[in-house]
This record gives sequence, structure tokens and C-alpha cells, in this order.
Amino acid sequence: MTLSKSQINSDGYRPLHNSSLPTRERGVLLINLGSPDDPTVPAVRRYLSQFLADPDVIQLPRGWGWLNGPLGRLIARFHAPQSASMYRSIWTDEGSPLLKISRAQAEALQEVLPRGWRVFWAMRYGRPSIPQTLREIEAAGIDDLVIVPMYPQISAPTTGTAMREVYGHLKDNNIDLQVVTRLGWYNDHGYVTAQQALLEEYMKDHGLTPDSSYLLFSAHGLPISYVERGDPYQEHIAQTVTLVGQQLQWPEDRMSLAFQSSFGPVKWLQPYTDEVLVRLAGSGEARIVVCPISFTADCLETLEEIALRYRKLVEDAGAELYLCPALNTFAPFVTALKHLTLRGCRPIQAKGRELVAVTKSVQQVCHGQPDAASLVMIGMSLPGRVGHGRGPALRHTDSEGLRRIKRSACEVPALLRDIQESVDVREALIWNTCHRFEFYGWLTRGDDAEGRADAVARIRRHLFEKSTDSGDQVNVLFNTDARHHLFRTAVGLNSCLPGERDVLEQLHAGYRLAERAGTVGSLARALLEEVTTVEKQLRARTDWGRFDTDYCHIAMLRVAEEEKLDYASCRIVVLGGSTTSATVLRTLVEKFGVDSRQLTLLYRGHKHGGQHKVLRKSIGNGTRVRVQSYREQRVLRRIGEADVIIFGVDHAEPILDLDRLGEC
Repeated sequence: MTLSKSQINSDGYRPLHNSSLPTRERGVLLINLGSPDDPTVPAVRRYLSQFLADPDVIQLPRGWGWLNGPLGRLIARFHAPQSASMYRSIWTDEGSPLLKISRAQAEALQEVLPRGWRVFWAMRYGRPSIPQTLREIEAAGIDDLVIVPMYPQISAPTTGTAMREVYGHLKDNNIDLQVVTRLGWYNDHGYVTAQQALLEEYMKDHGLTPDSSYLLFSAHGLPISYVERGDPYQEHIAQTVTLVGQQLQWPEDRMSLAFQSSFGPVKWLQPYTDEVLVRLAGSGEARIVVCPISFTADCLETLEEIALRYRKLVEDAGAELYLCPALNTFAPFVTALKHLTLRGCRPIQAKGRELVAVTKSVQQVCHGQPDAASLVMIGMSLPGRVGHGRGPALRHTDSEGLRRIKRSACEVPALLRDIQESVDVREALIWNTCHRFEFYGWLTRGDDAEGRADAVARIRRHLFEKSTDSGDQVNVLFNTDARHHLFRTAVGLNSCLPGERDVLEQLHAGYRLAERAGTVGSLARALLEEVTTVEKQLRARTDWGRFDTDYCHIAMLRVAEEEKLDYASCRIVVLGGSTTSATVLRTLVEKFGVDSRQLTLLYRGHKHGGQHKVLRKSIGNGTRVRVQSYREQRVLRRIGEADVIIFGVDHAEPILDLDRLGEC
């Protein structure tokens, strides 16, 4: 967390303001399809006429475009009475469900975006229209505009026509606006995991499992001729379904994809949702869960077509239909929209060939090693977001449980020495990070079941003497399982950040602490060298090699942009002696050109040893102050003299709160 001094006063947090710097007004525009003004036949006819006259919706052969208007009006006149009846069945006291939800999405996004952003929303057809909203944006003095069509999967009748309308209005009215678009976020990490989380929550609330339920993803249909002409919609939908299914860990043979809402004489993408539902019910599926995968807000197609018409088909066939709601204002989806607005799509890859290659490589190095027979791992960890079902079965704790058992870095060497002196352990190290507290040791009686059980019991007493160790969340792995777990974790398969180099760096930091304690030798050194080699090989063999992620730099760059900070001209205080703090210091010097003499590091522990050397090297000619507590007056004095304060991590002592900072 980064704060400037002017953001802190006796009342707590205050936004930074620098009147000497020019400010740019930024906005984000959410665009969805649209809805009639009311469910009457004339209003629905007007809406359908606009919709069906769009050449991106009904694509006629070249030279026949002049027919779009008359043809659209003719079809609208024919379909308006039936469509008006459908709209009446879902209409609310507040009007159209789609308009109500779109407004709520914009309001929710406004709440989570940083200051200086304004959120607008518009409809491609009906009101509020795109031209009307762009006029409001221009009148509001917006300089930079991010446009997010609320269609994750790109298609001409949705994303294409919306962007054509936007750029047409900007060009025709000579509007000078810096526009950034967020198109094709079908594989965005935030969107995919939000859809997964929504499905999980819905399944849990209704007691639905793969054994008892079939999962059908239903997407809006598209004429096959559009796909044949190059429309990417079908491929995007298929990739989204694959990613969500894998994140959900739903068996492939218990789910499928179908398409709905087709009309007219032309062939549309198949299979059709209604036909699949009837077939599933007739084949003995008693409970069918429908996920409207292409819809980010509930509308006519979900609330009437699926919830009413398709439900009746399923119930008439003797089964039950469960309709998962669209993403709407689901909190993880709003967060995904925030990140999509600020930084763009962050793709997540399917767990296919490359992840299998990673897993196979890990398995190959985990078998047949001479020292594996005596290795034990005992520890607790937080759950990660990656798993392929091929590692040892693990139980996980929560943040509070991990906090109770963690030790500070300065405590670890003494703990390792105590264990080695009282237990038959040849070598030992502790992997001590913000996500795990795990002991790895080589037992002298690894093949003796009775001796091994006694050693594990005594090690556990040392590790968890500060907490109540019920064993419910503690993992104990032996031999190949222990090696397998270490390798999976080190390369990122048990992490929230797969492929992130910091995971392996944290293992190296644990080894350095064990060196300081004198509890490691050839066994641990060989293991560390081996896992480092495997990580390099995996980067060479998979797409991970293209990335050298630096989340610290990205986060600090975002803060600098948001608060218009020039780190190079600031006096900066960094609190905490963690690996994160060392990375922050290096980033300030290497990425932002900060003179190290402008830096002050306030930290606990690390009087000697590997981490002390890392911190000393990272700060260079800056000032290092070792403290007993972050609540000391000299800490507050240093903070009071600084322009920017950056908080690192220290699990042993909560660093500071804003009330305390108000004293600076």
C-alpha cells in the first residue's frame, strides 16, 4: 500500500491533490443491447425496427443493403405483438429488467473505481442511446474514455455494431476524445473466475453436484453464415465455456454448450438449447442447470425464454430446470469490470497441453530420487487458485489460522536449531511466506514407521506450540508426495500466481535462513538446485517463458498515475523487512530512477543473515533503521518527514493503522 504524506491527517485518509499538476477527467462507458421504452406493441415495434434494420444484425448480400430498413420494419411489425407479450411477462415496476440492471452495474462500478473516474452507460438500441450518452460525456469535460461493450465474446451484431455507432458519432460530430476499447474479454481472468464463483455459489445454495445435475451453458445464437464469413463469436464462446468448466472443476461429460434465440429461415449455430433440454430430460437427467454464458445481465432471453418457456419444456418432460442468474452486479464481476477498465483484459489459459507438460515434468523429477525416502513436509497453507488434480491431497487453513502459527524471519533459525537438536533430523528448512508455513526435513529414521511417527509428533509440537494444533488443517506428506508438493508449489501450480518468480524466490529465502541456522547441507542444496533447474526448463517449454511478471512495478506505476506522483522527487519511507519490501526498493531505484539516498527502510529483525543482505543490497546508499516496533516514536517521526510511505509485510506485528498515522 502506498500513501503520500498529504493523504494522511488526524482524520485518516484524504485524497492527494496537487493544484500545480493538470488533471484529466476520465470516464468509462458500458454498452449493452437495449430494451423498448415500455411493453406496449407500438414501443416494441419501434425498438425492433431499429434493431432489425441494423445491417450488422441482418447481413444481406452485397448490393442489397438498401433493403435493411424496409425489411427490418416489416419483420418488426409482424413480431411486435408476440414480443410485447413476452416483455410484459418480465416487466417490473421499475421498468425493463435490462435497463434496471445496467444502471445498477454502472453505479456498482462507480463505487469501486479510483477517484477521478465517471461511469456512464448506454444502449445500442432504445434509450439511453449511444449518441445521447456521448453528448453527456462531452459536456462533462471527459478527456479519456474507456469503452466496455458488455459482451465478453466479440461478434458483429453486438460488439461490432456498438463500436460502429460510437466511432460514427465521434467522427460526424468532430469530438476530440481519447478512446480506449476493451473488446473480446471472453478469457479475462476476472470475468472467468467471477462466472465460476457465481456458478459455485448457485450450485451450493441449491445442493447441485455433478453426480446429481447436468450443466448446460446456453449462449445467444448466431447465423452460421456469419461465422463462415469470419465472425469469431462461436470460437470465443467455446473458449469461455472451457475455461469456466475447468475453473469450476466440472466433469466434461457432465456439461455442454447450446445456442438459443434463433429466428428466421436461415441456419443458426447448433445444437439448439430447447432441443438439448428436452433430450437431456428424456434421457433421465432429473436436474438440469442452465448458465446463460453470453449474457452479463438478465434480460428477455434469460428471464422469459429460459426461465418461462424452456422451464415448461423441461418440466413437461419430467425434469427440473435450474437457471443460474447472469452476472449482473455480482461483486466479483464488478471487480472484474474495474480491472478491465483500468488495465484491460488479463487472459487466463485453458489447462490443456502446457499445464499437463508442467505436471509431467514435476512428476518426472519427483520419482526415483535417493533422498526422497526420508523427506517429510509438515505445514499449513492458504488455498491457491490453480490445481490440476494431480498433486497430493491437501487441506487448507484461512488467513487467521495461518497468522496464529506463523513465525517472524528472525525466529525461524532458532526454531530450526531446536528441532534439529531434539529430533532425529539430518537437514531442515522452513518455507515461511504470506501463503504458507511449511517445514521440510530429512529424517534419519525415514524408513522406520514407528520412528517416523515419533519424529513427526515432536516436530509438530515445536512448529505449533504457539497455537492449538487440532490437525484439521495441517498437512503431513512423506517421501515422493513431499517432493511433489514442493516442486508444484515452487513452479506455481499451488499458487495464486502461477509462473510468478516470487514463489521460487521465497523458497530461496527460506533456504538462506536455514543456512544461517546451520541446518541445511548437501540434501537441501541439491533439492533447491533441482527445483530451480525445473523452473527454468518449464519457462523454456511453455508460454510461461514469455512472462517475467513484476506485480510490484505494475502496482506502483498505477499509484503514480492515479496520484500523479513523481517518485524520483519524493522522500520515501518503506516499512517492513519482507521480500516484498526488498522488491519495492529495487523497483524504486531501477524502474523509477529514485536516488537511493532518498529512501529510508524501517524494519524488524534480520540483524544478520540472508534476508538482511538482500535488504541492504536493495536499498544501496539509503538509510536502514532496525526497530523493535513500528509504533516507536522514531518510526512516526520518519513517516512525518516523508512524502510517500510504502507498507511492506510483517505478519509478526501489524504495522500501523491510519489513526496512529494521524499522529505523524
